[in-house]
Amino acid sequence: MRGGAFKVSETSIRQGWPVQPTALWRWILIGGYVLIVGLNLPGHLSTDSIIGLFEGRTGVRTSWGPPMFSAILGVFDKVIPGTGFYLACTILLLIASWASLPSLRPRMSWIAPVVLLAAFALPQVVVYQGIVWKDVLFANLAVAGFVALGRAAVRWQTREAAWCVAFAWLCLAFACLVRQNGAVAVLFAALALGWIGARTWKKGALWALAGFVAPLLIAFLLDAVTPVREPPGTKSQDRGVRLVQNYDLVAAVAQNPKISLPILQADDPQALGVVRQLAGRVYSPTRIDTLSRSEELASAIWRFEDDKVSRQWLELIQRDPLGYAGRRLSIFDWVFRTPQIDQCLPVHIGVAGPPDLEAKLHLVEGIEPQDAELYNYVTWWLDTPFYSHLAYALLAGAVAIFLLIRRTGADIAIAGLMFAGLSFAASFFVISIACDYRYLYMLDLTAITGLLYVAVDPRGRTPIESAPRFPRLRRRR
Repeated sequence: MRGGAFKVSETSIRQGWPVQPTALWRWILIGGYVLIVGLNLPGHLSTDSIIGLFEGRTGVRTSWGPPMFSAILGVFDKVIPGTGFYLACTILLLIASWASLPSLRPRMSWIAPVVLLAAFALPQVVVYQGIVWKDVLFANLAVAGFVALGRAAVRWQTREAAWCVAFAWLCLAFACLVRQNGAVAVLFAALALGWIGARTWKKGALWALAGFVAPLLIAFLLDAVTPVREPPGTKSQDRGVRLVQNYDLVAAVAQNPKISLPILQADDPQALGVVRQLAGRVYSPTRIDTLSRSEELASAIWRFEDDKVSRQWLELIQRDPLGYAGRRLSIFDWVFRTPQIDQCLPVHIGVAGPPDLEAKLHLVEGIEPQDAELYNYVTWWLDTPFYSHLAYALLAGAVAIFLLIRRTGADIAIAGLMFAGLSFAASFFVISIACDYRYLYMLDLTAITGLLYVAVDPRGRTPIESAPRFPRLRRRR
């Protein structure tokens, strides 16, 4: 078993094989890129995509989404109007990352091209990469950042390592800015870098600290020059926090209409009465949008002052942490397990959004015949393990364990990517307000990337790698 699958790749030239696995890997990547671009260009746009493009083109933030995503769309829109150029470049970022995976291992298995070909058949790759969503961009940036750290690990004694680390920090900085909870990726990247650069505990700690501070500092500087800005007096980020708090408070009232909410009672007893009366009818753990079905409830919940809502939300959590955890677990179950995936926007095809913004952007709403075929293709995968965050979480966990046991070369960096994906998914226990499948897209893509990396060279530690790449650290005497 040891090395059996690799003898072919080592002797393929002598035996007259027409192509080696590394060459086949590259051709599949090129073909996959052409396939994704050809099927999806200029991209599928939902409401969030259209708002982002409008904000990027005008420079005015009108939503509570990350302004950096809109700014990126705006930059590409200035080069070539629309989203086609943006899409071609973001897909290329993922393809380039996958193209680097064979360079992280000493040899390559014939299994790898087969797994890569199967990966391009997955809707999360062939279709999702064609959707203009910040979730997809964030996942691509995270993958690129950790693969760059892996490249740095195997080139640690060369100048190339510094460039790889710098590129990883830049990718992770942008990732923080396009997804509100994306900073979790920086934490695990910092831990991986600390392990990679460690020769003593002190050096490891310094590298980890640098790996944590540098991307956040770069993100701060990038945010300072982001061209998309809020109008004076608006606080879109605060509105996002308020939405989560509203959702949690309505969930508590729906569970127990008589629950004590003294701060809201003192602020506006009439509005609280409306919430108590209607919460049970409209609340759903699937998404916050159901609250807007009742204009009376939607109006009442926003009549409370922001600071009073924040205080009541914290007071309720402190008073009944188990109740809060139970309600949050119900919401998280929908976004993580998607028990009825049809209710969780499994995919978006075509162009659909606010008609006024579509007119201003000269977009035509609708679904082309090719788009309809793509949607039909996606439906073949629904309700299967290949379209399940739970399945990809198990895969990411298995990959991480294998790499931590082997821990050679770039293993720690890719293991860090797996933990980043799992932790990013776990963060939705606190912030989820809808079960849309795209929210945990990063988990799926990181697990797929981890599987590809293992498939490149699924052996354990080889004789040439018998000395652990990451030895047990000892204090200097």
